[in-house]
Amino acid sequence: MILTVIRDKELDITLAGIAAIALCGAGLTQPFPPGDIPSRPNIADNGALDILCVPANASLVRAGFVRAGFDTIEKIADPEIPAKATTVEISVGPEGKPKYLQMAGPACDALCGAGLTVAYDDGLSYSGDLFNDPTVKVKCAPADAATVQQGFAALWLAIVPQ
Repeated sequence: MILTVIRDKELDITLAGIAAIALCGAGLTQPFPPGDIPSRPNIADNGALDILCVPANASLVRAGFVRAGFDTIEKIADPEIPAKATTVEISVGPEGKPKYLQMAGPACDALCGAGLTVAYDDGLSYSGDLFNDPTVKVKCAPADAATVQQGFAALWLAIVPQ
């Protein structure tokens, strides 16, 4: 199914594209053909993005975008995300290119909203300073750590010049 992501609290739709990269890298959405495009401009509204996902993931994907400050045209029920009994903290950041870390905010929020990571006590989806630290930390269930790292790996591959 296609979800249409629209502006809400966050007005810069480019940031929704960053969230889309992380969600796609984590396997919650699928790329559009030819296989490497995690989102595309909506034909009817150039201020919106289309996202491709299986219906079973739609509520998680929408929750991810809502946490990142966006919404979808499709009104989908909020997901039931069980509490994580055990969490681990992992560091994420573009290796050797800390100036790109500031782009991690929407990805951190989207992965948190989708239930792959857990918010910190202060309500933030990450710990650290996006503008001055080489990495930030996120919390997730041990079983989700590899998936979360794949989401961030996709982000760094997409935004950091090689």
